Amino acid sequence: MMEERAKRLHPFKIPFEFWKLLKGNVFFIIMLYVLNFGSEKMYMKLLQIGFLVYLVWKVISVILRWYTYKYQIKEGTLYITSGLVSKSYRTVPLHKVQNVQQRTTLFHKIFRLTSLTFETGMTGDQGSVPFEMISRKEAERLEGKYASKQELPVIDISEERIAEDMEPAIEKTIHFTPSKHDVLIASFTSLSFLALIPILATLYNTLDDFIDLENTEGFLAKLLDTWWIITIVIAGLICVAVAFGIVSTFVKYGKYEISSDHERIYINKGVLDESVFSIRKEKVQAVEITQSIIKRVLGLAEVKLISAGSTGDEELETNTLYPFLSIERAYGIVEEILPAYKVERSMRSLSKQAFKIRMLRPSFFWILTTLAIYYFKPSLWYISLILLVLIYTLRIMDYKNSRYLLNDEFIQFKSGSLETSLFITKRSKVIQIEVERSKLQKFFGLATIETINRSKPVHHTKLQDVSVEYADEFYTWYMDRTKNIQFE
Repeated sequence: MMEERAKRLHPFKIPFEFWKLLKGNVFFIIMLYVLNFGSEKMYMKLLQIGFLVYLVWKVISVILRWYTYKYQIKEGTLYITSGLVSKSYRTVPLHKVQNVQQRTTLFHKIFRLTSLTFETGMTGDQGSVPFEMISRKEAERLEGKYASKQELPVIDISEERIAEDMEPAIEKTIHFTPSKHDVLIASFTSLSFLALIPILATLYNTLDDFIDLENTEGFLAKLLDTWWIITIVIAGLICVAVAFGIVSTFVKYGKYEISSDHERIYINKGVLDESVFSIRKEKVQAVEITQSIIKRVLGLAEVKLISAGSTGDEELETNTLYPFLSIERAYGIVEEILPAYKVERSMRSLSKQAFKIRMLRPSFFWILTTLAIYYFKPSLWYISLILLVLIYTLRIMDYKNSRYLLNDEFIQFKSGSLETSLFITKRSKVIQIEVERSKLQKFFGLATIETINRSKPVHHTKLQDVSVEYADEFYTWYMDRTKNIQFE
């Protein structure tokens, strides 16, 4: 078998980096070479020359980085070399890759290219392996190499597992694609139409630079004195804002798709800027279902998969399922794509002792704010009262929303006031637990429990003021994980 030759990224990586360089320095370019073109000031000439030298050096470094960056896959391991004077070598075993993310921006689409990122469980810059500019055929080849090296060696293979592995590959099952109704709901729930306000403000300021809008204010004031014109203007602005919200939501969620096969979960999203995220089901450490106050009113929820690997660009929210699912659909889709998980609707609420301690627990923020008001502006005493009412209202809401449940190998926490979060994980995915008791909690017979899961960053989930009996049960539940550990 011929050994795979080391490859470089696509040559279009160079103009892509040039574009990012210009975009990142456009302010300095305009200031130095447009607004101060032909300036006779010595310091300005020095700045222009210095910045030009900097740009030339950056251009050369972009070309050299592309030329010296090479990668190849040998025996299930990815080898990367880079650097001209100072060589850098990196090896990444493909079975260590947690997630795969593919993103195709408008720039990529024009040249029929894409970007691929392998995410590992490591921290820092070493946590991801990006291929920012490759052909789609090369992306498929790399994903195929990754997929073929995901079976880890096992000590004991049961007959059931052997039979399972001998079954033919199962095609992907599509669990959700948004309908027109879903897109409409998403456009209003996400409040994306409000993004039109800063755009109009920017447009107004830009026009003001070219047109003297102050002289037209009197004419506009006369027009707006007429009620029917005001009605038409308001209706027009509402229609434009709604249309803008629908279009922007469709661009982001119009081609959304959640699917899965026997081993992986796939999330496809985006119309102009496409991204494809895939994660092996066994890599999912926990599931988190959140609801903002608006979503609770509308009966919607957002499902997030917590995994050991990073998910790349945080703006993409790649590990988040469609964030505007109905609450029952959210529960159902978790059980569909992760059959090993079961979402229990009925959970235990906190005790009356928990309510008492939350009412008695001092708020240092309120105390410091009250002292500051009393010292600097005593006439604003009512702000302290409003703040106190707000703090205790949020505490009562959090108490009402807090729930917990141990269910065989699973644990569920729910907490939050304005925004609630339901956290579900398996005992085998919890790497550490903590049980804490403050002096006040000891007096009321309560405790705080916490689970820690692998993620980037490490995911902590805490629930305050559970009964000490449940805290003991929680500790025993976690220690029983030793029953599932097999020794060679």
